[in-house]
Formats: sequence, structure tokens, C-alpha cells
Amino acid sequence: MSMANINIDETAFFSHMQYNENARNVVKSEYNILMYCCSGSAVVEINYKKYNITPRTTINLTYQDILMRIYVSTDFRGYFIAFSPKLLVAEVNKLDFNFISALKRNAVINWSEHEAAYIESLFKSVELCEKFDDRELTTATILSQYICYMKLLKSQFHKNNMLEENESKINSSKKEYFYSFIRELFNNHRQSREVNFYAQSLNISSNYLNEVSQSVCEHSAKEIIDYYISSQLKFELNNTTKSMQELTEEYNFPNQSYLSRYYKRIMGESPSDTRKKKSSNSFTIF
Repeated sequence: MSMANINIDETAFFSHMQYNENARNVVKSEYNILMYCCSGSAVVEINYKKYNITPRTTINLTYQDILMRIYVSTDFRGYFIAFSPKLLVAEVNKLDFNFISALKRNAVINWSEHEAAYIESLFKSVELCEKFDDRELTTATILSQYICYMKLLKSQFHKNNMLEENESKINSSKKEYFYSFIRELFNNHRQSREVNFYAQSLNISSNYLNEVSQSVCEHSAKEIIDYYISSQLKFELNNTTKSMQELTEEYNFPNQSYLSRYYKRIMGESPSDTRKKKSSNSFTIF
């Protein structure tokens, strides 16, 4: 791609990571992010699944993932790159859906010594590039090194049989509809919880959207909608002071009671129970 076409919301950046007691406890990612742990340890939750972080570990976050830090050692050190999803649209579209699914299931990867040395070299290339003080060059380097990492990751998934062998059963049209459905859900989840709303935005029937969803990820479109909205509500309950009435209005529920029943059906606990748990968590930060 032409780096001259980058605009303000198509950014990429690099940083070192270290323990910081004043950093945010929970982050909803607006970028694609790759982190690498050089030393120390941490315990995190990504989309509410717990992972242990140790040296030679990478953490992979994609757009809208939720990262919660539960514990971070004071000697934690590492590298961090992030970039707008718009920067690698063409490359991401080339990836098999079963690879993306494996990435979602395995957000944290532990590497062998020689693999870790290669990953560190990718970060060090970006670090060296930053000395030139040229944003175009740095962005191009970040993206090229990230693509190298993704190729290594795909090789790792194949080697360890972590890919689901259902790719050949899913035609490209269904995958395109599914990706479009997820984008619509990201953008409009506060507006509607109905399958028909998203089907109409894609100019397909609700039945076909469900067929697409079942083919690609073995869940109905409604299950995906409900889980995503409930996850967003959980994030709001844990990280904002918004009242139930504010959330009811913002997420277009008819009343607070309806929101509470909806949330409990999906998450297995009431909104008030989620908020009570929030106060019992002890967080330290990268």
C-alpha cells in the first residue's frame, strides 16, 4: 500500500512496556495490538478468558477486544506495537477464517527460545527504525514486521494442529457476509439486538444470515449478537459509573428490568452482581 495515503485514523506506533501502577486497569482495543513479554510475569483476561503471561509470550489483541490486567509483576518488561485495522485490510482479508478463529481462541502464545529470538528481532527492527524520526518509515516497518509475525503464527498453528479443518466447507461469499455482519454489529450494537436489522443492512434474509453464521462459526447470528452486546454491557458495568437507566437508554432497551433479564440470561448473573464483583478485584498494570 502507499504509505502517503495514511490519514489521522490510520496510525501505527511502537512502545516499550513496563510496570506502571497508574495505567488503566481495563482497555477496549481500538487497534490491532501485538505485545511481547521479555521479563517478569502477568495475569490478564482477554474477552473474559484468563491467561498467564511469562517471558517469551506474545499477546494478540484485535479490534474491540477487552483486556483486563489482574496481576503484573514490578519487573515486567516487554514490547508493544499497535496499528489501525484499516492499515492491513488487504492482508487480513487474505487470511483464512479458521486462522482468525484460532487467533481468537489463542490470544496468548508461548514460544520456544529460537522462535522468541526471531520475534524479538522483529520488535528491535521497529525500535531501530524509530531513531530515523520518520513516521512513514516507522509505520511501514511496523506493518511489515507484523505480517512476518502473522506468518510465523500461522506456521505455529499448523504445526500444533490448532486450525479447524472446516475452511474448505465455507465459500468466500459466506465469509464476506460474515465479516460484514461483524462490522455492522461493532458499529450498531447499541441500536439493535435483532437479526433482521443486521440482515437488512447486508441485503440478505435473516434465515440466510443465520445460515452464514452457523457455517462460519457454528453459532447463530442471534447468539453472536447477544454475546457481543452483553460483553459490552459487562465492560460498561466494570469500568464506568453509568447508571442502569443510562445504559438502558444508550443500548436502546425498553426499560431497566428488560435489560437486567437480558443480561442475566446471557452472562449468568445480574448487572448488580457484576458491579459488586468489580470492587473486589485487585489490579496492577503494565
